[in-house]
Amino acid sequence: GGAALLAATAAGTAKIKFTKLVTGSGTYSDSEKTRASLQARSTLKAQKQEIPFSKIEMATDTCVKLTALVSNAELSAGYYVNEIGIYAVDELHPAAAPVLYSIAIANVADYLPPYNGLTPSTITQEYFATVDNALEVTIQTKTGAVALAEDLEATNEELARAMSDNDRLYAGRDLTVVFALEIAKYSDAWAWIKARIKAHNFTGIHVADYIPITMNGQTVKMQVAGIDTYYRTTDQQLSHHIDFISKDCFNQTVKWNETNNNNGNAANNSPYMISNLHTFLTTTLYGYLPAAVKAVISNKRTLMEYRYSASGALTDGTSWGWQDLGPLWVPLEYEIFGSTIWGTKGWSQGQGVQYPIFANSFLNRIKGAGNGGGRCYWWSASVRSGGSTNCVFVNVSGHSSNWGASGGLYVPVCFRIDEA
Repeated sequence: GGAALLAATAAGTAKIKFTKLVTGSGTYSDSEKTRASLQARSTLKAQKQEIPFSKIEMATDTCVKLTALVSNAELSAGYYVNEIGIYAVDELHPAAAPVLYSIAIANVADYLPPYNGLTPSTITQEYFATVDNALEVTIQTKTGAVALAEDLEATNEELARAMSDNDRLYAGRDLTVVFALEIAKYSDAWAWIKARIKAHNFTGIHVADYIPITMNGQTVKMQVAGIDTYYRTTDQQLSHHIDFISKDCFNQTVKWNETNNNNGNAANNSPYMISNLHTFLTTTLYGYLPAAVKAVISNKRTLMEYRYSASGALTDGTSWGWQDLGPLWVPLEYEIFGSTIWGTKGWSQGQGVQYPIFANSFLNRIKGAGNGGGRCYWWSASVRSGGSTNCVFVNVSGHSSNWGASGGLYVPVCFRIDEA
């Protein structure tokens, strides 16, 4: 029964999936209402109806809120709702049959009359079920149940957001405001988003939504650039993740290199990995991050262009290799524009794919110098093909361009959070 399933979940050998709510008219004596007696039951005494859930959500880390709309639309005879049961199944064992997970007995029962052929009577039934761990519960959506009015309103809001995104007008929402009540259960917003990623739960989180942070006195809005954009990629198979890129650039310029040189060296053939830009991002800029962010971010790993020869400077990439970019990075030209424009064809693309936040619009390619600042030039991680001195940057008008590596340009703050 339910107690056994809960125990198996606590032991890590089961995963709960709630399947339905049932109601009945059975009556119980005092002795039958004891905890032991109710736990021993496998069915209701007199089941009348079976209802799919309209909503399943985590109320706390160890409590699930189940909502169902009980209606008399198909009732020919009324009854008192004296007993309510919740059925669940172990999702790790597909052949397992649903069991009566929990049962509740009414002290004062609601009466559900027979349908009069006009307006159905309904009861919105909320049921709170204890679980061992939020990660051991499957939240099933699209069950075919009757939608609640509040859910229809939320759906309309989601459709409006989707249409705005489709028109490339979606500016994003502050997730610390949207999920304030949920975040309040954690030490901070970054611990919350890490828990969401570990649970593979991206519900309500969208590309361009953001979490604000303060870095060296500057406000930086960290936007969701992509959700699982690189899932299962790289030589080490990346887990579920979210990549964040700031809405605007950090208000400080940096040279790509101290000299106009876009080659690697003997120690590391990747130009980016030995660049002044990489050093600035992983030391100086990283040092400005709040401790809460440092606690959850992961290093980004990707294929990087190799461009080095002991005989002299090269003007194009000649190969590539896997590199660990560190906790902070900037995107490749391909990740911004979805094509190779100034970089070496093939080698500079690596495993890059355009981040959704940059797709089909200049809205987020054009960035300000500091939060809400004027348009600025900002560096990418790519170097120019056909020359040994220039690197690729994003122009103030949003297009790809190139400039000498020793020039000082701005950079966005970029980091990844995965489930590891």
